[in-house]
Amino acid sequence: MTAFFIALTLLCFVLMFIVSREYKLAIMFVATMLLSLVILPFKGITALMVITLGFLLSEAMYFRGHWRRLKLSVLLPYLILVAVSFVLAAVASPHLHNVNDLGYFALSEVMVKQLAIIYGFMALRRRRSIRPLLLVSFGALILMTVIGYANFVSGSSFMVEELYSGILSEYDFIHTERFRVQATFLNPFDYGFMCVLLAVLHLYGYLQKMEDVKLLAVAQACCLFGVFTCNCRTILFCYAVCALVFAIAIQKQRTRKLYLLLGAVALGFALILFVPGARRLILSVLTIFDPTSVTKGSSLAMRLVQLTSVIFYISASPLYLLFGRGVHFFELDLGWENGSVLAADSELYGLEGIYLNLLLERGVLGFALYLAMMVLIAVFIIRHRKLGRKLYALGITVFALYILFSFMTGELLSATPSFYILGYVIANQTLRQHIIRRRPRCRA
Repeated sequence: MTAFFIALTLLCFVLMFIVSREYKLAIMFVATMLLSLVILPFKGITALMVITLGFLLSEAMYFRGHWRRLKLSVLLPYLILVAVSFVLAAVASPHLHNVNDLGYFALSEVMVKQLAIIYGFMALRRRRSIRPLLLVSFGALILMTVIGYANFVSGSSFMVEELYSGILSEYDFIHTERFRVQATFLNPFDYGFMCVLLAVLHLYGYLQKMEDVKLLAVAQACCLFGVFTCNCRTILFCYAVCALVFAIAIQKQRTRKLYLLLGAVALGFALILFVPGARRLILSVLTIFDPTSVTKGSSLAMRLVQLTSVIFYISASPLYLLFGRGVHFFELDLGWENGSVLAADSELYGLEGIYLNLLLERGVLGFALYLAMMVLIAVFIIRHRKLGRKLYALGITVFALYILFSFMTGELLSATPSFYILGYVIANQTLRQHIIRRRPRCRA
């Protein structure tokens, strides 16, 4: 099976030089769904690295055209922030002071993840250019759900067993008290996140009349299956919040936004008071914010312990406080590379939350650069909300989903697929902005 997936990866690489840009992006998006476990037998290079490299090579001849568009968009300052962040991380991180480690970091952190928003901007320039992504991701969602259902019935994911030979005890959900469906991912949180992201994406496709109601119903059913069977309270919370954010964002009138918000709160209280099953579910989700919760898994108290530990490590020196302890400090220096069994500091509990990881390894400056990137994206999307409510609803909901998930659980594999879609939103908002600016103004 490993040989099959490697061959599939190489096929996707070749397709980058054959198909249109829209389908290139669709293939890359589906790779985040189905090929996240695939590692080629060459210095740990992943499938997504290979496919992304193919995309860049296939678009190299069009560099000037892409650069002209990027220079006139909000993504130029974003690129500058990415470059500064990379240089600072490379200089301040002892584990990146050799060619192999620095190159791998550039591929995984910059090329695959941080530049994903650029690829969405490059490939999905028109409103309907997202149709191939909707079509291909729908087929991949069906396959992912079938694998997830087999995982749910059998108690194990055959993809994880076949493709991830170095499986950790933390990811063995067969014998644990809290069973979670992993489907095509090592971490069930990634499976749940992808289902929420796809639910938002296909709802947008339906509202833009790119999918019919039957496809929408099937897509939402598949996504709901993943949201519940991944058995992660954070995912349920993100799903509920994103549904509310999308519903509010798509409204034009402020009174309707307020009514929706109040109605959602009232519905939540009604379910807690009168529906026992819903009450158990909602209260279970809300234990995330209860510092006294004894529920197995993440909690507010655990995150406070993690934050205290991070502050302890970076406060030892002004340089550590500003620049952090360096990339891979958590995995290599603290021994978390192979899970908690050999970890030097078990109180970190896996270091959940991207802010914790950035503060520990990049310092206050690195975290500030990340926040600047996120604020840049959010402000642009919100400022241009009147250029299309459905487009704005997609953008702000995907952004909210990524931020919620990253800060509550950790970034994991959420950045790349989210940034593809955000690139599409920014590309279309930028295009509409330029069209409006070119319109001749009527003289009085």
